[in-house]
Amino acid sequence: MKHLFTITLFLMVGFASAQQNEVPKEIIESIETDVWIPFMEAYADLDSDKLKSIHTKDIVRITIDQNEIKTGESYLEHFGGFLDNVKQRGGQLGIAFAILSTAMDESQDLAYQTGYYRFSSKRKDDENLVPRGYGYFNVGLRKENGTWKLWMDSDKRTDISHSDFHDVDIIYDLDKQL
Repeated sequence: MKHLFTITLFLMVGFASAQQNEVPKEIIESIETDVWIPFMEAYADLDSDKLKSIHTKDIVRITIDQNEIKTGESYLEHFGGFLDNVKQRGGQLGIAFAILSTAMDESQDLAYQTGYYRFSSKRKDDENLVPRGYGYFNVGLRKENGTWKLWMDSDKRTDISHSDFHDVDIIYDLDKQL
C-alpha cells in the first residue's frame, strides 16, 4: 500500500509540474507575431531594416558550423547587408520555421525556443523558390517594451528531410507550397 501511495504521489507531482511548465498559447502566438512572421517577411521582401528590428541591439549570434560568435550592431549590419546584397543581384529568399520546443522564465519576459529552419532561394535559372537546406536553431528571446525580440541566435546545418520538417506541430511558413 505504501508503494502505491508513493507512485500515485509521484505521478501527481509529475503531472502538476508538467502543467506548470506549459507555455501559454497567447505567448507562443505573440512570439510568432513579433519575431517569426516579421523574420519570414524580411527574407521574402529582402528588407534589412525589418530583419534588424526583430533583434535586440546586444544580439549574440553563434554560427556553430563555423565556430563563430558575432554580436551587436556589427552583426546586424552584416546580416542586413546579406539581404541587401541578394536584393541588388535580383535574387529572392525564403525561410520557414518548425518550432520543436519553447521554455519560459517565471516572469514570462524571457523565452528559449529550438527548432528547424528551411532556407530557400531563387537563382536566375529557377522559376520559383527552391529549398536549399535545413538547419537546427536555438534562440533566446526577451521582451523589450512589450515586444519579443531575439537576443541570442544559434544554428547549424542539419540533415533532415522535407517530411521531418513538416512532421513538427508548429510550422511558420509564408509560402506553404514548399
